[in-house]
Amino acid sequence: MIAVLGINHKTAHVDVRENFSLSSDDIKAFSDLVLQRTEITELVVLSTCNRTEVYFYIPKSCCNKSVKDLVTVFHEYKNISGDFSSAFYIHKEQEAVKHLFRVTSGADSLVVGEDQIVRQVKEAYLLCTKLALTDAVLMRLFQKAFETGKKVRTETGIQRGATSVSFLAVNLCNQQVENLKDKKVMLIGAGETTKTSLQHFKKKGVTDFLFANRTLARAEKLADENDGLAVPFEDFKQYLPKCDVVVSATNSGRLLITQSDVADYMTLKNHKSQTFVDLSIPRNIDDKISELNGNKVICVDDLQTVVEDNRESRLESISNAEAIIDAMTEEYFEWLDIRVLRPIIKTVTYNIKKINEKELESSKGCYSTEDFQKIDEYSGRLTQKFIRTFIKSLKDIQIHDKDTKTLKKIQQLFEFDEAQ
Repeated sequence: MIAVLGINHKTAHVDVRENFSLSSDDIKAFSDLVLQRTEITELVVLSTCNRTEVYFYIPKSCCNKSVKDLVTVFHEYKNISGDFSSAFYIHKEQEAVKHLFRVTSGADSLVVGEDQIVRQVKEAYLLCTKLALTDAVLMRLFQKAFETGKKVRTETGIQRGATSVSFLAVNLCNQQVENLKDKKVMLIGAGETTKTSLQHFKKKGVTDFLFANRTLARAEKLADENDGLAVPFEDFKQYLPKCDVVVSATNSGRLLITQSDVADYMTLKNHKSQTFVDLSIPRNIDDKISELNGNKVICVDDLQTVVEDNRESRLESISNAEAIIDAMTEEYFEWLDIRVLRPIIKTVTYNIKKINEKELESSKGCYSTEDFQKIDEYSGRLTQKFIRTFIKSLKDIQIHDKDTKTLKKIQQLFEFDEAQ
């Protein structure tokens, strides 16, 4: 059985969600614990600013217990004393596959049609595959998800307009910060989110940038390319008083800027208010900073309030996307059904061909070479036709009867004794 357990921006506020965020370094240890404590045999862990999800494959009879155990593992691994199990959702079989296809297509994102999610899903899948956490079932599932995402984006208008959290964040800054183009902006981090934020700020006319990153060379590269200033990560707090807007998008997993950090310089005479944008999960910026002298703190969940251009047209595209997702889900389960039938098909094919070969061999001396060749060709065509007809009937049975006992009985019918 394929299933997904997760928590996202629709089921939990960032205060709860960030507790269950998993970094790349966490995933191996977390997955090892899952494999030890549950019946799960394959899994892929996806953790972004808006969701943490575990896609897994498991025997159907073990699913309900393993789901409960998985929620427990989440709480224990993250050392969470409270019970947040009600914030988790579980999807099984077709609904689990459709959910992954929606996620990869951007149809389930905070920003409908966002394109960053594809890269995030690919990175999660490749990491878990590298850690030997996936086998044929999930490998095929995620390859189908990438195919679905590409199809939805090329055949619908789901990407029209805004397609990133960074876009919304900069738009919100533009709404809340007067004369944004004249302001000094500090960007902490040097990943894709920072780079897209930078491009959107530049489109708004901003030209004065500071860059901070743990690897100074990456900050210097951004600074050189954008006429900005790179500052050592360990010293970036010294530059905060000079900034109007501070954006943080890192995977540090902790607060980088606290209320006391800002309070230290806010006491200076006539110090201006600032806007802090936190695009990290777990968060990097203390939301209590908003209590100081008119400062604003924007987190990922605040972006839901931003009115997007073309949002309505992209929402209309979801119905077209759903039709594609339904079709691709059906294709995946057709493959899964055939995969279940492979042992039976192999048994039938081998044994029917074996009978044909033995009968031909026993009668080989009764015919001329020319006649025997014709009989051999005819019996080969007859054998193949019988096998194809049998496989078609077998698929029909599988569609209407998912009971593995039925398939096992059919397989046993064709397990002929060699002596016969």
